[in-house]
Amino acid sequence: MNQTEKIYFPNLDGLRFFAFFAVFINHAVVSLGYFGGNKPYDFAKENLLKNGDLGVSFFFVLSGFLITYLLLSEKANRGSINIKHFYFRRILRIWPVYFLVVTLCLWVFPLLHNHIPEHFPIGVSTSSINKWLYIGFAGNFDYVFHGISNVLIGVLWSVSVEEQFYLFWPLVIAFIPRKYLLASFLLIISGSVAFRYFYADGAIMIIKFHSLSSMSDLATGALIAYLATHAAFIERFKTISGNVIKLVYLVAIIIMPLRLYLWKLGAHYTLGSSFFPVVFSLIFAFMVMEQNYAQHSFYKISRWKIISSLGQYTYGMYCYHMIVFFCIIFAMHLLGANVWCINYKAFICLSITSLFTTILVSMLSYHFFERFFLKLKNKFS
Repeated sequence: MNQTEKIYFPNLDGLRFFAFFAVFINHAVVSLGYFGGNKPYDFAKENLLKNGDLGVSFFFVLSGFLITYLLLSEKANRGSINIKHFYFRRILRIWPVYFLVVTLCLWVFPLLHNHIPEHFPIGVSTSSINKWLYIGFAGNFDYVFHGISNVLIGVLWSVSVEEQFYLFWPLVIAFIPRKYLLASFLLIISGSVAFRYFYADGAIMIIKFHSLSSMSDLATGALIAYLATHAAFIERFKTISGNVIKLVYLVAIIIMPLRLYLWKLGAHYTLGSSFFPVVFSLIFAFMVMEQNYAQHSFYKISRWKIISSLGQYTYGMYCYHMIVFFCIIFAMHLLGANVWCINYKAFICLSITSLFTTILVSMLSYHFFERFFLKLKNKFS
């Protein structure tokens, strides 16, 4: 690849939005004060909607793919990786929104604590969290050590994992010889599975939020990035059958509800919860490759222009959406509405309003706040 050619995968933008949307629905289900009673909704909630956290796993796989592909390309083109420039690019992309949300959640919203009634659907108290963990991009360990007590700032746990990944990953790509990378990635995936099995011992907070647990997703993305730099592999993937592609998506839909019932494995729960995440990592990796390279895809997401155009705002959407939930619910409370137990129609209205508000806030943030920092990235390209 020419050094001046910008690397861009157009079909991934839409996938980013759907990954965010899965997370959004999952959080709406547990945060907006609707507890069910509609049978179709209850069935969907228990078997599908609660799987929205898989959107974060998809983000990890996608991040592992993109970052590794960019680093491998830089190393191939330049002979080395400018690690300092990599860090500056990540800082300019991640830190402005991250620390804006941290500031709001740690020092602004807590001022409203005395005005929020007991058992409010979304709390703002920071008394049970370690603020320094979030300031230091280690918020996921707050979840691991203290549980989930503040979801406003808690959603940043995955950003913390990403930043920890960005800290050491360019060193991995820069200093491990290319011929050993494949084995290294497979070793990291195996180590992540082993960590979940031997250390987590079935503890859901460690399995879901610990950095070493998440590494299997990130390393799976890195694995397919490595394979994607081999022309022979890409040529084989280009001709993959459309029926095979449809079968993989069908299998994903079928097995998705099963992960919510791993507890029924009893004594084998730890084994199942240790290995099952890799299954979805591989499925998400296949989706990334299929959208990027397959010639017989039943649908390329870039054809859906509106959804694809929203892909560039998904980082803001993810960081802001819980704040939007809180602001809308709190405004309803101030207007005298009962926000503790709403009906089905109110839940739908709240969800739609929150989604469009989140999109609007994220677009405004991107164009009037983030772009100032993004323009500075050109100095480190």
